[in-house]
Amino acid sequence: ADPAKFPAYLRFDGIDDGMQTGNIDFTGTDKMTVWAGVTKLSDALVALIAEFGLALPLGGFYVTAPNVIGPNFGFASRGTSSQWSVTAAGHPAPKSVVLAGIGDISGDIASIRVNGVATTAIADQGTGNYGNYPLYIGTRGGTALFFNGRLYSLIVRGTQSSQSQIEACELYSKIQMKLP
Repeated sequence: ADPAKFPAYLRFDGIDDGMQTGNIDFTGTDKMTVWAGVTKLSDALVALIAEFGLALPLGGFYVTAPNVIGPNFGFASRGTSSQWSVTAAGHPAPKSVVLAGIGDISGDIASIRVNGVATTAIADQGTGNYGNYPLYIGTRGGTALFFNGRLYSLIVRGTQSSQSQIEACELYSKIQMKLP
């Protein structure tokens, strides 16, 4: 393949593909920004693009495609209290998008941007920081919620990002995907 014309990506089949990192220590922050350039190929089952920790533990987050069965994307963040999830509806598969998930535990914010358009939820996430967990990519722990689609880019930043930083990473992901 010619990478100048055809972008590189990881292909997840929605059946049994996934990846896992070693532990990543985000215990020094209660703010998170996650970007992903993805093509979602199915709306039939809830699927994880990326999840920090297994089954959204205290100090975890995830990005989904879809978040609930149907045409949507989602992001969730969790402090010491219940998780808070936000869903951006109206995005039927197949769909190529740039996502940005924004979590702020102390600020009680969970937000997802789909191609620059934000859907935000404000609810009590409790207190605390993010954890020290593996990052699961395309699956929940290698056993469930398998993503069906392509992942072109994934950036995880354990701090609050400015608007210009969010937009710069969105543009980077868009370029990686060769989107207009």
